[in-house]
Amino acid sequence: MMRTFFVLWKRELAAFFLSPIAYVMLMFFLLVTGCGFYWLVKENLEMAHAVQGLMVVIWACMLIVLPILTMRTFAEERKSGTFETLMTAPVRESDIVTAKFAGVLTFFVLMCLPTLLYLLITMKLAPETTSFDPGSVLGGYLTLGLIASAFIALGMLASALTSNQIVAAISTFSVMSILFFGGLFEPHLSKNPMVRDIGGYLSSALHVMEGARGIFDTRTLMLYLSLTVFFLFATIKAVEAR
Repeated sequence: MMRTFFVLWKRELAAFFLSPIAYVMLMFFLLVTGCGFYWLVKENLEMAHAVQGLMVVIWACMLIVLPILTMRTFAEERKSGTFETLMTAPVRESDIVTAKFAGVLTFFVLMCLPTLLYLLITMKLAPETTSFDPGSVLGGYLTLGLIASAFIALGMLASALTSNQIVAAISTFSVMSILFFGGLFEPHLSKNPMVRDIGGYLSSALHVMEGARGIFDTRTLMLYLSLTVFFLFATIKAVEAR
């Protein structure tokens, strides 16, 4: 079972490095995050605020990057005619879905790793002004990883439900945007405190900012783990139905 998973995982990860769109997304991601962090430091913000701003910039890039990375997971397989071949292989649907999920998540983590250099370079150039709490950096990246996991699973579900990659990407982007911007407008959503609390709880933007401040709530962990498991389960059922 594990051997089959690793074979499928390596196949999915290799497909990214053979795809030009993956390199375009990588360049876009690093360019936007680099320019964003440069602007934050240039504004002479405190390092803690700059780290928090970097996390928000990375999240904003996820709105574009994740739908494009996940839209090809199943829709492209059907378009190229390899989906039927993959489904007739002696592997379970759950192995295929989890391997594809791990492949996309691994590529996204590799995209994020160079952003750590921004912090190291800033510390090297201005050590007297760049003291920050490592816990806030760890909390911010961990929160981003949890959010990315849930939305990667969401994007895979959208790709499994349609054979059109553009439709899959737009569907994923729409749901992600609702969860992102809903938190920003949370005070104006309703006069009902319960509605506002629910909007704030579901807002991934607020979770990212809390994680970047070193605040890690177990409710956030449970939320995104539950969403990840739910979307992966729904994706497996969608693949089985086809």
